[in-house]
Amino acid sequence: MTSSACFERAALAALLGLALLLGGAGGALAQNAAKAKPGGKVAGTPNETIKGRAIAVEGDLLSIDSTPIRLMGIDAPDPGQKCKNRYGHELDCFKVATAVLANMVKDEEVTCTVAEKDRNGEKKGECRVRGVDLGMTMVSMGWAFHYAGLSAAYQKAEAFAQSKKMGLWAGQVEKPWQWRSRMMRDKGR
Repeated sequence: MTSSACFERAALAALLGLALLLGGAGGALAQNAAKAKPGGKVAGTPNETIKGRAIAVEGDLLSIDSTPIRLMGIDAPDPGQKCKNRYGHELDCFKVATAVLANMVKDEEVTCTVAEKDRNGEKKGECRVRGVDLGMTMVSMGWAFHYAGLSAAYQKAEAFAQSKKMGLWAGQVEKPWQWRSRMMRDKGR
């Protein structure tokens, strides 16, 4: 078994305890997002609930019955984004983050509360498995980043993951929004 697979298994074993420990901020995220509509956000169907079996499309994107729902308040590595583990070995951090989220939703009913739709109609909200906030868990395990521009709800979870060098914090990684900006600059050259 590879070192990243061992780490992933250990991280998933800690999922419920850690999420419950840090879970206090989650419920406020959807409520805060439903109130604010800056930056081109349009009124959608706040507090719409979508339930069912989910597929992880990305580390911060689920699909329930072909309905994509972006986990609000977090940003996970993008397709093609590489990072390095604690030993300096390069890995596809997009695939790892997506696999972690996929393991969390595997064979489970997922309940998402949609807080808003963006200008493109993409639904964004808080999703839970057995009451555990998936966004909070992804951030607290270090496989996604707290998106400060949207909410401060997961700030403590990220500080915890960073202090314990969990997930992506164990090695070297560029935050997804910085990576996207760099990719756009590089294409412009």
